[in-house]
Amino acid sequence: MSFEKTRYAVVDIGSNTVKMNIYDVTTSGGETRLNLVLTESSTIGLINYKRRRIMSDAGISRLIETLEKYKKLALAVNVEEDRIFSLATASLRNIVNASRVVSIVKAQTGLDTSLISGENEALLCFDGLKYALGGSIRTGMLCDLGGASIELLGFVDGLAVKAYSDKFGCLSLYRKFVDKVIPSKKEKRKLSRYVEERISYVDWLGSYGDTLYIVGGTARSAARLHAEMTGAPAPMSGYTISYEEFLDTVDFYTDLNKKRIETLIRLMPERLHTIVAGLLAFAEVVRRVNPKNIVISGAGLREGYLLSRMREIEENGNAEPVAEAKLELVSEPEPDEDFDDLDDDLESEDIDDIDDTEDGDISGDDIPREHSFSDQE
Repeated sequence: MSFEKTRYAVVDIGSNTVKMNIYDVTTSGGETRLNLVLTESSTIGLINYKRRRIMSDAGISRLIETLEKYKKLALAVNVEEDRIFSLATASLRNIVNASRVVSIVKAQTGLDTSLISGENEALLCFDGLKYALGGSIRTGMLCDLGGASIELLGFVDGLAVKAYSDKFGCLSLYRKFVDKVIPSKKEKRKLSRYVEERISYVDWLGSYGDTLYIVGGTARSAARLHAEMTGAPAPMSGYTISYEEFLDTVDFYTDLNKKRIETLIRLMPERLHTIVAGLLAFAEVVRRVNPKNIVISGAGLREGYLLSRMREIEENGNAEPVAEAKLELVSEPEPDEDFDDLDDDLESEDIDDIDDTEDGDISGDDIPREHSFSDQE
């Protein structure tokens, strides 16, 4: 049986890390397989270069330095230049000078960077999920928790129905609520209450079956911690945790002692400061969705984005980035005074001044963004 193989690179510009995956993509008999051959990750903390929703020149320079390094590596391992794709989610879409950043990146590196909206990010993650788990995906909820955003998507019979996107993630929650590396009990309580309040406006989270699928680095870390705690085999894509055991894992690894901190340092040192925030956020989602099982996907945004770009190349005969034209279903939300902006001025001691009964209150103008896909083709 004949098959075609093409090598692609996908660069994902995140709020904390910039990652590059290189895939050998094979097509045979109408089936496409993404074979990961190389992965690179650089922690550059772009979120720390933002002030009043503007990324500084120092942050832009740091980003360009990283992208130039990745491009050089991709070319060295025989990725053609027009098969190097760059995307950015909350790291750039939530800043007012995003267009300037993208233009400078293009001029300095030659890379076109696609700015992915929250709703589109949810759809691309869903594409990645379907690729990873195939025909077993019928009805359920999807949750992608990143560094500075969260996406939730409900689907029926393999089709997206509703999506929700909000501007908080494990890193931005850490920056807002945590003074030191490990959060105190009070900080954990306030962080959890904030997430609970944000998602309380989404009244359909429990309406899509009894399975919650989670994607992203924090999701994979949760699976590793569950396996460590229970002695289960190393987790792979499709790793399943019951509702009770997932919350037990969160409780265990957010009530840290020296031994558990040492476990985190051994398993995920780069996430030591954000993993507790991420686990607490996931726990609130799990409680709200109330699934029987939580399933961790080994593929998500980067795989979904690559599949989308490959479809565009097949349909249009070129590699120009037009992904938003196919997947964008609503316009990007207008900038609001989300906590990422407030974080510039909010010092840790200010958290103690927030009354417990009012923490996390959201005004009518600040209700998170959600969207229905009932009209999609």
